[in-house]
Amino acid sequence: MTVPFAHAGMTATRRRRGVLAMALSTVVGFVLLFGATAVPASAETPTPTPTASGTVTVTLAPLGDGEVASGDTLPATLTVDNGTSSAVTVGAVGLVLGDQAITDRAALQSWLDGDGTTPAGTTVATSDVGTVEARASGGGSFLVAAEDAALTGRAAGVYPLWITSDSISARSVIVVPDGTAATVGVVVPITAGALETGLLTADELSTLTAEDGSLTQQLDAVEGTNAILAVDPAIAAAIRVLGTSAPTTARAWLTRLEQLPNSRFALQFGDADVTTQLAAGLSTPISPTSLVSYIDDVDLPAEPDPSPSASESSDSSSTTTVPDLTTLLDVGETSATAFWPPAGSTSTAAVDTLAQDSAGALTLVASTAVASGAEGATVSARGQTTAGSGVLVYDAAISTALGTAASAADLVTRSAALATASAFLSFAAADAGGAPLLVTVERGGTFTETGLRAAITAITDTTGVSITALDGLTTASSTELALVDGTVDASRTSAVSSLTTGADRIAAFATILDDPALLTGAENAEILQLLGSAWIGQNDAWQAALSSHSTQTQDTLDSVSIVQPTSINLLTAGTNLKFWIHNALPYPVNVVLLAAPDDLRLTVERATEVTAVAGESDAASNTPVEVPVLARIANGEVSITLALRSPTMEPIGADQVVEVNVRADWENVGLALLAVLIGGFVTLGVIRTVRHRRRIARAREAEGEDGS
Repeated sequence: MTVPFAHAGMTATRRRRGVLAMALSTVVGFVLLFGATAVPASAETPTPTPTASGTVTVTLAPLGDGEVASGDTLPATLTVDNGTSSAVTVGAVGLVLGDQAITDRAALQSWLDGDGTTPAGTTVATSDVGTVEARASGGGSFLVAAEDAALTGRAAGVYPLWITSDSISARSVIVVPDGTAATVGVVVPITAGALETGLLTADELSTLTAEDGSLTQQLDAVEGTNAILAVDPAIAAAIRVLGTSAPTTARAWLTRLEQLPNSRFALQFGDADVTTQLAAGLSTPISPTSLVSYIDDVDLPAEPDPSPSASESSDSSSTTTVPDLTTLLDVGETSATAFWPPAGSTSTAAVDTLAQDSAGALTLVASTAVASGAEGATVSARGQTTAGSGVLVYDAAISTALGTAASAADLVTRSAALATASAFLSFAAADAGGAPLLVTVERGGTFTETGLRAAITAITDTTGVSITALDGLTTASSTELALVDGTVDASRTSAVSSLTTGADRIAAFATILDDPALLTGAENAEILQLLGSAWIGQNDAWQAALSSHSTQTQDTLDSVSIVQPTSINLLTAGTNLKFWIHNALPYPVNVVLLAAPDDLRLTVERATEVTAVAGESDAASNTPVEVPVLARIANGEVSITLALRSPTMEPIGADQVVEVNVRADWENVGLALLAVLIGGFVTLGVIRTVRHRRRIARAREAEGEDGS
C-alpha cells in the first residue's frame, strides 16, 4: 500500500488531501486485512439500523470528496440497506472505473440518474458482501492503490464509478483534477430550524448553543473558513431580548458569531419565505415591527436622564436603555442586503419587487431558475433581470449535493454526495470561463459539524478553486438573465392570507393597549417563523403549527370581555349598576363599556371608560365598572345590551345582554307610605300630649278642690 508523500512543493490544500487520503487508506486497509464486510463507520456518525422501508437501498461512494489526484489512492465503500422482510444474497461485488471521462454536465446527471448504457470500464477492486439479513445493513470496502495501472497517468476529468453484481447496482463518480482556476463563493445558512413561537426560548437557546447543540456545530463548522454566512437575525434577537437572563452559552455563541471575520448577510426574520408572501398578494414582505413584548432583562449600560433638573441634582438617577429593533436584529457587519427564497419559488416579478422594496438588494436564485441553466447548464454568479434587479445565481446541482452531505447521517451517504458535488464543480469551473461561481449548502436538513465542515471544505479545498467573500460576487460584472418563473405551493399562499387576516384582527384588538406593539410585534414575529423555509417538507407538522397559531390568535381576541351578568331587580329610580371586565392579558387595557337599553323606562350612561387591570401569575383579573342608570315611573322588563370597544371604537369581545326588572314606582309608594306613617305617628304624639296635659290639668283641679 502506497501513501502520498507531502513534499516541500505541495500546497497546503494538497497536504491536507494527502493526510486525508492516508487516513482513509489506513482505515480501508485494516478493513480489508481483517476481511470485514461491514461499512467503515465514522466515529461521530455510526450507520443507523435500516427501517422496514420495503426496499433495498444501495450506495456507492469514493471516501472523501471524490477527488483523486495523481499519487492518491482510491478508497471506496458500498452499503446495502435491506428494508425488506427477506434476506438479500449479494456475494462478490466488483468495483469498476470507467475508461473514458464523462463529457459534460448533462451526461453526468444522466449517469447519476441511472440513465443510458453502462460504458466500458476496468474492474479495479472486489469485495465479498455476502448476505444482508432482513432489515439490516451490510456492505463492502474497496481500495485501489495509487500505483494501480487504472489510476497511474489517468487524464483529468470526471469518471464514472460503479459496481458489478448479479443482484444489486450502484453508481458514483471520481474527479481527476486538472487545476482549472475558478473563483467560488460558498453560502452557509446559520439557522435554528422550524419554530412556532416568535423567538427561541431560554431553554431552546440553552439546547441549541450547548457544546453539541446545532447552532454551536454550525459555528464550529464555518470557523476558519471563508464561507459566506446567511444568518437568521431572529437568533441574535432571541439572545439579546433575554439580556443577562440568557443562557451563558447563548451569549458566548452570539459573541463568537459577531467576532467571526466571515462576510455575511441577514436572512429574513425566521428565514421566512419571501416569495410565498409576494405570491399571496402582499406588496412587500412582512417585516418584524417590534420585539418589546419579549424583552426581559436587557444588559445594557444605564444612560443618565438628560433633563436639566436631573443633571443639577445631587441624586445621580439613571435609566436603562431598551435596545431598538435594529440593534436586536444585528448579525454583524453585512456586505449586502440579500434575499434567499426557497429553491423553485422565484420569479422575475418577485425579484423586481424585492429590489424595489430594498434598494440595491440581491436575490439568490438557483441556476435552474435561469433560462440558460434550466436544463442543468452552468450559470455564473452575478446577474440581473431586464429591469436591472440584482441576482446571485447559485449552482443548483452542487448546492443540493452539499446540503445532502451536510445533513448525512453516515459517512457513505456524505461521501457519495460530496463526490457528486466535486464532479459538478469540475464542469462548472471549466464552463465559467473565469467568471465567479456561487454555491450554497442548501437548507432543509439537520446539519452536523462534521457534515457541514466536509461540505464546505469539499469546495474550499478543491484544486484550483479560490474562495471569495460576498463582496467579490456583488462587485463582479453582471450579466442580464432571463428567469424562469417557479411555482409556489397554493397551501402556503393560502396560509399567508389566513395569517395576515389574523394579524389584522390582532392589530385592531391591540388598540386597547397603551403600546399596541406588545401584541402586534409578537404576532408578526410568529407569522414570520411559521413562514420559515425550514417548514418546507414538513407539511403535517406545519399544518398542526398553523392550527395551533389560529387557536392562540382567537384566545388572544377572547382574552378581554364582559363577564356574563345576571338579571337585576331595580327597585329605585336612580342607582349605579355594577358590571365586570375580564382581562386575561398580562397588560392593563383601556376599554369603553357601551350600554344601550331597549326601552325608555330606563335611562343609562351610554359610554363608560374603563382601565382593566392586568392579570397576574397567569391568572385573569376582573375589574368592576359602575354604570349610572335612572328609572322612569313605569314598571317592566328592560334589556340592556353591553358592548366593549377600544378607545378607537374597535369591537372587543362578544356583546352581553342583562335583563333589568324595573320597579321604580315602589319607591314612590314607599315614600307615600312612609309619609303617612310619619304623619300618623306625629298625630298620635300630639293626641297623647294633649291628653296627658288634660290629665295633669284635671288632677290639679281636683287637688284644688280638696284643699278648699
